[in-house]
Amino acid sequence: MTAALHHMTARVRNAMSDTGGSIPNNTEPDLSVFKLDKSGLEQALGTLEAQVMEAVWDAPEPVAVEDVRATLEDQGKESAYTTIMTTMSRLHDKGLLEREQRGRAYYYWPALSRGELGRSVTRRVIDGLLSSFAEPAISYFVEAVGDEDPERLDMLAEVIEEHRRRRRGAPES
Repeated sequence: MTAALHHMTARVRNAMSDTGGSIPNNTEPDLSVFKLDKSGLEQALGTLEAQVMEAVWDAPEPVAVEDVRATLEDQGKESAYTTIMTTMSRLHDKGLLEREQRGRAYYYWPALSRGELGRSVTRRVIDGLLSSFAEPAISYFVEAVGDEDPERLDMLAEVIEEHRRRRRGAPES
């Protein structure tokens, strides 16, 4: 769990540095489960959903169901056309894919970048922990950061101080 927390910490730090210290509140995808026994994107999505999202993100242009099925097959991950079609439709319903109909086929593209999805998942997990278990979550987070890399405690202290300065309206040094 420490490795997962470390990875989550890095994503939060990257998101905060990319947005001047706060994570923007974009339209949230409909993700209701976080699986601690999985890793990466599979913590928020099913295995096939994660594979489909990766294939769509890697595509240079909008893709049809058959394009994704063929990409996954090339990677040794065979699934029926209808399985991929249902998965892509669910990802669209969850707000992760956009689509338009061209003739009889839908063409899909990502509604969120990898980074935006990572920030969204991170925000939801941390918000959930803080709303139910604020004190132990914060305490464990600091402990895990210190155990993983003691120098990051200084970085965390700097982030906290920067946030306090912004809240007080004081100029940054």
